[in-house]
Amino acid sequence: MRILISGVAGDIGFGLGRILQRWNFFDKLHGIDISQDHPASLIFDNVDVAPRADTDNYIEWLVEYINLHKIDVFVPTSEAEILTVSKNFAAFASICKVVINDSHLIENSLDKNKTLKYLNKFGINVPNHGIVDISDRPDEYPVIVKPRTGQGSKGLRKISTDTEFLEITEGYVWQEYLAPDDEEYTCAVYVSKALKSRTLLLKRVLVGGYTGRAIVVKNLEIEEYVKQIIAAWNVTGLYNIQLRLTDDGPKLFEINPRVSSTVVFRDKLGFEDFKWWVLETLGMELPHYKEVCAGTKMYRGNTEYIISARDVSEESLA
Repeated sequence: MRILISGVAGDIGFGLGRILQRWNFFDKLHGIDISQDHPASLIFDNVDVAPRADTDNYIEWLVEYINLHKIDVFVPTSEAEILTVSKNFAAFASICKVVINDSHLIENSLDKNKTLKYLNKFGINVPNHGIVDISDRPDEYPVIVKPRTGQGSKGLRKISTDTEFLEITEGYVWQEYLAPDDEEYTCAVYVSKALKSRTLLLKRVLVGGYTGRAIVVKNLEIEEYVKQIIAAWNVTGLYNIQLRLTDDGPKLFEINPRVSSTVVFRDKLGFEDFKWWVLETLGMELPHYKEVCAGTKMYRGNTEYIISARDVSEESLA
């Protein structure tokens, strides 16, 4: 079988390549990205440049690529691709399996304001929030402002005054500032086709907007909160919940309806949610899962990749 991963220049797409290489489940690994300057060719058997997901010919190009390379499974990784592929899901129905979440989860969680409004309807404790607009100012500061859509911490700012707030342009949302800073958690969620959930709770420290180090924790208050969120969405598949434990209890500030950047961490810990997702998409049974011990720590390090000038020259001549 052949699998195609998009966004392989990014940490998530590249990380999936590392998992797949160790797993050895597929015969051939294909990767695509809008950039051609990255080391993904060291992991993937075949790497190509793709158009941006917001271009008119993206779906047409992708369908042609999948047919040409006889791809069996496709995994979009960036939020722009996930949204576009979700809206055009029927185009892939007869040509390959697509590892992607339910459109209900995607549409309501990629928009950070919609996420909180949706969960609030179920009585779930969420931060005070709104859209950055003169008529929708926060009652008190500080607040966090960030793009209404987008992944990572791009564009995130802490705002402390009305003057600062009025400088923010359209397309942003504001959320109540959640303190303390050292009580931030990321929770991996996998819900099987049989609606059985598996979760992994990590207390984390951010480095450069990503999880730099983390520890596996058990916290009954947070676990109960996560169960409420899972019940509210009522969808199968893989997603990621980000929250802080405040004096007012756990409060979610974001949901990622996709593979998140701790996926390699999780896989090495034995929480193999990406593999489970692929297996169930292919109609296979889930393997047994043994919970990860609380107190297990993980750290993000650096790995250097070298592509020699000779390799580059040979690729250009091929």
